Amino acid sequence: MGEGSLFATEQARGRAVYRLYACTILAGICLILYYRATHIPATWQEGRGAWIGLSLAELWYAFYWIITQSARWNPVYRRTFKDKLLQRFFHKLLFT
Repeated sequence: MGEGSLFATEQARGRAVYRLYACTILAGICLILYYRATHIPATWQEGRGAWIGLSLAELWYAFYWIITQSARWNPVYRRTFKDKLLQRFFHKLLFT
């Protein structure tokens, strides 16, 4: 944190708990995808069309969930220093 910094970055607490939770969700997603891959209906009369639709939806959800974990895996919070912000931009606020 430099002297001219307008904010401080802090890591969120409870990251280990969230990572454990995220790993259990990932295990659940993997089990669902495994079940889908091993229980394919043989004919269209048995619901193969619905199976394909649900499988595609679950694949899309798994992809979306993995992509969004990049922002959730290591959360940070930024706390602003309002007094420094006011000092830096006081001139602009006063004369605009």
